Amino acid sequence: MRKSNDATDMTQPTNNAKEPETHFARIADALRQRIKSGGLRAGAALPSERAVAETHNVSRMTARRALEALEAEGLAYSEGRRGRFVSPARVSYDVSQMVSFVADAQTKGLDLDIAVIDAETQPADPRVARALGLGDDAPVHKYTRLFRVDGHPIFLETEYVSAARYPDLLEHDLRQSTTALLDQHFGATARAGEITIRMRAMSHSEAAHLGQSANRAGLELEQIIQNADGQPFCFGRQIWRGELAEFSARAIVETRPSGTSPITSKTVRHP
Repeated sequence: MRKSNDATDMTQPTNNAKEPETHFARIADALRQRIKSGGLRAGAALPSERAVAETHNVSRMTARRALEALEAEGLAYSEGRRGRFVSPARVSYDVSQMVSFVADAQTKGLDLDIAVIDAETQPADPRVARALGLGDDAPVHKYTRLFRVDGHPIFLETEYVSAARYPDLLEHDLRQSTTALLDQHFGATARAGEITIRMRAMSHSEAAHLGQSANRAGLELEQIIQNADGQPFCFGRQIWRGELAEFSARAIVETRPSGTSPITSKTVRHP
């Protein structure tokens, strides 16, 4: 019995099913090459979804997927109704080096600007009290700062220190390295740090300061700085724009007896 043409068609894949995926990849690659070649520089506006759709004769959905792919790669960022823009170069931060981001940025010659958003003294919440080894409701200085590189907001940081140990800290210029400030004026020298890095959604306030849409995902870096005696003296949280951040760490492998697995003496966690 002869098979019908319809039956034959049902067993063969169609090219049409692959076309949206092909268009999406081709458009994303074309824009990616323009960015990497310098044809679209940092801060330049990317074509709108409508413009991409009309230029390449595809649907708005396909155009949106191509543009979102560039965001996922960190090559572009969105500012809501203003559109999408080419991301600046990522800022590299070696978290295993016992220097502050400020000192590291200055060493690299980055155009770094620090703006103090607010500063106050308040009772420590339970999480902060535990991190700093303080009693419940002990007074702490809390200050929030916005860090910009080449005029672009990179991350927002909130730090806490004991008000009893460093009573006049807020009278100093906070537009500098905290570790350098505490070392120079209070003799608190950083010798170790516990660092945790995780992804989370930004709050409305954080997103506004960083030029992002509300609830956009960012990278949170949480850090407890300790002195030579292992005592914590500064606790901080940073929320980074994910497309602009690049963290690295140096791991030292310790020698173990034969037949056992090596371990590292320093780790950075990425929950």
